Amino acid sequence: MNLISRALAQTTVPGYKALVCVYLAGGNDAWNFLMPYDQARYDVYAASRSGVYNASGNPGGLAIARSALAGTQISDASGSYALHPSTIDRTGPSQSGLRSLYNQGKLALISNIGTLIQPISKTEYNATPSLRPPQLYSHSNQENLWHIARTTASARGWGGLIADRVRQDNLNQLLSPCISIGGGNRFEVGLNTFPYQMSSSGVTNVSGTGNTGASYQRAVALQQLLDASYPSPYQSQYSDILSRSRDLYGLLNSGLASGGVGNVSTNFPDESLANQLKMVARMIKLSRDTSFNVQHSRQIYYVRLGGFDMHDNLMSTGSNGHANLLLRVSQALGAFWAALGEIGARDQVTTFTMSEFARTLSTNGNGSDHAWGSVNMIMGGDVQGGRIYGNFPDQTLNGPVSLSRGQFIPSTSVDQMAATLARWMGVTSNADLNTIFPNLANFSSNNLGFMLH
Repeated sequence: MNLISRALAQTTVPGYKALVCVYLAGGNDAWNFLMPYDQARYDVYAASRSGVYNASGNPGGLAIARSALAGTQISDASGSYALHPSTIDRTGPSQSGLRSLYNQGKLALISNIGTLIQPISKTEYNATPSLRPPQLYSHSNQENLWHIARTTASARGWGGLIADRVRQDNLNQLLSPCISIGGGNRFEVGLNTFPYQMSSSGVTNVSGTGNTGASYQRAVALQQLLDASYPSPYQSQYSDILSRSRDLYGLLNSGLASGGVGNVSTNFPDESLANQLKMVARMIKLSRDTSFNVQHSRQIYYVRLGGFDMHDNLMSTGSNGHANLLLRVSQALGAFWAALGEIGARDQVTTFTMSEFARTLSTNGNGSDHAWGSVNMIMGGDVQGGRIYGNFPDQTLNGPVSLSRGQFIPSTSVDQMAATLARWMGVTSNADLNTIFPNLANFSSNNLGFMLH
């Protein structure tokens, strides 16, 4: 063992693992993120996307010119592909874009993944509506199904249910193993686990309280109220929750303060997703530090980027276009990967994307509409990357696995991806997996194989 490994072993929680969910809200146009590059399949792609976009000659086209994909090619056993040009490195050699991470074997892709009750053919889709997931093409409903990984109503998400089963070795049980920088979400709610919410700038104190003057007097008065006894269980519970919140504020604020253990030096772009991921990196650093009173061995994080509901301006080259959104994702994940390298946590953190659905291949004139099967990313040092998992679909409109506008019937389920991640986190019992994912037994495998260990 080299000196750096020895130093990390002495100062970080052994066996630490974390999942980081990056939610792309609105329905990411995945089929302009991953495209076939060989000429025959590219021609099908371009035709189904209503031709190559040209602002003056074909403003309704949604295909990216094959010549523009030079330098973005990736390979897989199933053929030759390209990633969106926004995914190439743009921040210098110290930070990789998504294409470089794929080629380094640190990024895997899952093709044609979506919400499913069971495997379903196009014939079954047309003949038996009850086999379809409920409320297809609805933003709120499909987001909920991705978060809960089941097709019946539930108040709990698969991230929270995993946390219920793996949190027992976390030292500080007051801090939830589920931490959201992206706001409230169903994904991180379990039976006994509820997400701890914070912002990309850190934790927030109770308004109007502080260390000087009238704000100090208010803080003293609040503490007196919290120290009092209450006959009502509702008052008592509220007091307990607020007390825990203030205690966690004091702890985490000290770790995230200038000079605290939760600082990283990696340079992140100053935009929403990157700022959220920077806070995740800082929280992972202080949570693993054995000198700090968190010392979690399992954590699940949630961040969110909106703007993907692109019925209009999908091909815009401005800040509101899909290209700019993918650039932000690529640069943010590249900076996060660099920060994980800085803190020695690349093998301990697995980052993955979710989005409610992909978008139609065919144009609506200025963008595309709600579809179904999509493409997910999985990034991490323990990821068997440089590969595309699942089946890349025939992109013919109204083809063997697509509907009239290129809405693909998924070949891989959310449940299978989520169960693979759950196994990596330590939930290996088939009984537990089938409880968290009630439809999992309908599929041929609960392990897609993209994790090395």
